[in-house]
Parts: sequence; structure tokens; C-alpha cells
Amino acid sequence: MTNFYLIWFIATKLIFWSPFLVEGQSMEPTLHDRELFVIDKQVFRDGELQRGDIVVFSFGDDYYYVKRVIGLPGETVRIGGSTVEIKQPGGEYQTLVEPYLTGETVKYGDERFFIVPENEYFVLGDNRAHSKDSRSFSYPYVRAEQIYGKYLWPSGEID
Repeated sequence: MTNFYLIWFIATKLIFWSPFLVEGQSMEPTLHDRELFVIDKQVFRDGELQRGDIVVFSFGDDYYYVKRVIGLPGETVRIGGSTVEIKQPGGEYQTLVEPYLTGETVKYGDERFFIVPENEYFVLGDNRAHSKDSRSFSYPYVRAEQIYGKYLWPSGEID
């Protein structure tokens, strides 16, 4: 009977979790090329995504991206010089503190503004100099339904 419970537990978790393999350098130093991790496919069961969450998404083709959530629905993201700033509705711009970035200063160039629509997210790679992300997508936002899962493990917690 113990084997039944073990198989049941694993099968149940596979419904909600999935392995994923990183391809490329866009999330270094957090995630490295060819690194395997686990995503939670029920990303919205505990509410909305939080700033700083790492997500896997696709625009409907066979390519999946791994990026970090920076701008949340309803916020304005201002990028320019070497800073990313966030303004919540009715608030003031606050410089985003990003401890996951390397000590290297990022040069964003001219100032740009992104107003994140409802049910959509603004995402960036941790390796900003080598990342195709919201700054370069033809449509800069990722819709909630395009998100396949949220990074869970090895650094996240597994119940």
C-alpha cells in the first residue's frame, strides 16, 4: 500500500509541476545554460504573480522564454540610463532594487516608458546585455494566459 501512496503523490505533483531546461545565457547568473529546474504549472492558484518571480512563457510558437517579472498589471515601468523604476497607480517612481543582477552596471540607453496593461506583465532577463525580453519583443507584455509556469525549484520550496 505504501507504493500506491508514493505513486499517487508523484503523479499528483506531476500534474502541477514540470521540469524545464534553460537554453541560453539570458538569466545568468541566476540560471545557467543547460540548467534543469522545476516549474509550478498552477502559477495563479495562490493569487497573482509577484515582482521578482521567474516565469516560463511562450507566444504560441514552440519557443519558451524564461524571464523575471518586473512590471505588474497597472504599473508603469521607466527604463533609462542604468536604472529601472516602477510607478504604481497614483504613486511615485521607485528605483527597483535588483540583488539578483551581477555587480555590472547595465546601460539601458534612452529613457523608455512601459504602461503594463491589466492581466499582463513586463519581464526582463537577469543578464540584461544578453536577453531578448520585454524591451525587444514586438509587443512588450506577456499575457497571463501565455505563462506556462513559475520557477519553483531548486531554490524555491517544494511541499
